[in-house]
Amino acid sequence: MKLIRFFTKILLIAIVPLLAIDGLRKADLALDPRSGNAYLATFIDKMHLLDSVPSPRLILMSGSSMAFGVDSDLLSKELEIPVVNAALHFNLGSKFMMEQLKSTVKKGDIVLITLEYITTSQGQHEEQLIVSDFYPSAKKWVHFNSISNEIGAYTTHRLSDCRLLIGEFWAGTRSKPISIEDTTSVFFRKCFDKNGDLIGHLNNAQPTFINPELSTATDFSEQIKDLNDFATFAKQKGVTVLFTFPSYIEAGYEKNMAVVKKIENQYRTQLKFPILGSPENSVLDDSFFFDNVYHLNSQGRKIFTSRLIQLLEQEGV
Repeated sequence: MKLIRFFTKILLIAIVPLLAIDGLRKADLALDPRSGNAYLATFIDKMHLLDSVPSPRLILMSGSSMAFGVDSDLLSKELEIPVVNAALHFNLGSKFMMEQLKSTVKKGDIVLITLEYITTSQGQHEEQLIVSDFYPSAKKWVHFNSISNEIGAYTTHRLSDCRLLIGEFWAGTRSKPISIEDTTSVFFRKCFDKNGDLIGHLNNAQPTFINPELSTATDFSEQIKDLNDFATFAKQKGVTVLFTFPSYIEAGYEKNMAVVKKIENQYRTQLKFPILGSPENSVLDDSFFFDNVYHLNSQGRKIFTSRLIQLLEQEGV
């Protein structure tokens, strides 16, 4: 009996603070406009576009490479089809992204997918749980290996929330406004346009250094399984699925060519739907990138979009 009481106390000591943090975070999301302007809160708007733009339409899905790197207005004008840019963050993982698409695609849609060379299948639970805070239905797309893994992820997530709140209060940044007009902010909800393109960086000064390193495993088998699983689902719905390679900085490609070629070979031998172009088609000069090896600047996004148009027209889109 004493042992039961002891473990009950331990459980309460662990759970009560987390519940308090959870309530504080939910209140913060509801009451603070700045929280509602967080970068991952854009998921709400991306889902609204996916739910509301009529089919047939062209849907773009990737991490942030196509969020930064595509001019959807130009794409729509040239291909004469509505475009929804659903790209957001590579750390959501390919499994999560494909589950998101399954919930929204309709007959007649064309889905163009690309995965940055650092994308994993599982993704990062922290980013997925942040998205779920803003868009609760996304919780069912978050996959855990075990109960202990799930408990650990939620605990870490809420402790991270607490650290963020305390840090922002301490730094006095809770009410700092962020808008598309400023020339410093990039990652926030209102930095996206009506199509889902990220445009907040277009009027910002470009960083002076971009690290071309590629830190990733070279086995993309699980990611490809996720894509093939979605393609099977999509075929039954009358949806066309296509793949292309992500925009990538030339210095990074030269340094990591062997890795990229190995990944390309996996796609060529395992992917069960059409591949448009090659990694080389998506490599651009270093001067066309903004703050990392995948994020294109204003000039770069025009070039990359033009290349996408050419590839899609060759495919008959």
